[in-house]
Amino acid sequence: MGRPDRTARQDAALAAVASALVGGLLVATSVGHRWSVAAVTAAVVVGCLVGLRLRLPTPVLIVWLYGPPVASLLDWLGEGVVFLVIIALMYLILREDSARLRVAAGVLAVAVPSGVQLVVHDDWGWPFWTGGLLVTWVSAEQLRRYRALVAELEATRERLAAQAVHLERRRIAAELHDLVGHSLGVLLLHITGARRRIEDDPAGSAEALRRAESIGRSGLAEIRRSVAALRDETGASLAPPMTAADVPALVGATAAAGCAATLEVSGSLAEIEPITGLAVYRVVQESLANAARHAPGSPVRVAVAVRAGEVDVMVGDSGGPGRSRIQGGPGGVGLVGMRERVEALGGTLAAGPVGPGWRVRATLPRAGTPVPAPAESGG
Repeated sequence: MGRPDRTARQDAALAAVASALVGGLLVATSVGHRWSVAAVTAAVVVGCLVGLRLRLPTPVLIVWLYGPPVASLLDWLGEGVVFLVIIALMYLILREDSARLRVAAGVLAVAVPSGVQLVVHDDWGWPFWTGGLLVTWVSAEQLRRYRALVAELEATRERLAAQAVHLERRRIAAELHDLVGHSLGVLLLHITGARRRIEDDPAGSAEALRRAESIGRSGLAEIRRSVAALRDETGASLAPPMTAADVPALVGATAAAGCAATLEVSGSLAEIEPITGLAVYRVVQESLANAARHAPGSPVRVAVAVRAGEVDVMVGDSGGPGRSRIQGGPGGVGLVGMRERVEALGGTLAAGPVGPGWRVRATLPRAGTPVPAPAESGG
């Protein structure tokens, strides 16, 4: 995994500062080799500083950072210079993305104390320096893994945030489709009825227009409540605006608009939990709107069965002139929104032609526990 330039610059800067501090301590404590230690430290510090600006090949940087301390050890065996090799090793492990080059840098560094022992033939603490270099190598590799994990978690967080925004946009789109689509569908039914009866039945036309106005105001108020909840405005109710108990009124309003809709209820709608009740209401709402749009004049049967652990909803019509076209094409936004809403609660939805008509059937659990959305694969 590649590292950001900012992290690479920080590693080089820290390595340069650490090398300068170690070199300063060695100069202060050495007696006859101060200038040699200063030169070795300067070479290592310059090599790290070059890493701030240039992306040198790792083999070149290995020779640059290891060469002066090793030459110093072979010349006069200043044990403290091994600290510069330790710093250079950690910097190279953190800098290099190639596993082979990291292994090469680690093996060379770990071999320095024993190699000096073999060449100089001096009894010094090379086993301890070898252990220190091994610990440095392992620690640097662990730090690399930690950084990779942090980067992966950050990328996952960004993907989840983007997915949450995407899912919320889809939810808002489905909610607006349900609110506006049904209200406009019933509104148009009333206006159509009023237009047809305006000459023969002025009073009936006026009543149809009054109902259309009432439905329009009710739909606008529901949209405003939903927008207020989305904006998190003070005083906005977080409870679902509609529940299963509102289904009879919904079917009644559709029937009053001229659509022959009937309702059969088994069990108590008031016992359905609010989140499940909202899904039941939206399924019935969208199904009635689709029936009015694609099978005008066709009788529509709505059946809701409330059982011990689930709620079964069925909406079916007897067919109409538009059904042959709908059956031959893909499902619209409303069908996709219904399916997503039901499946989000752990339920199932089936929709399709039944004879000349169309039927929608949804089964939802009474608990209405939302199901987590699957994580989208990252690029």
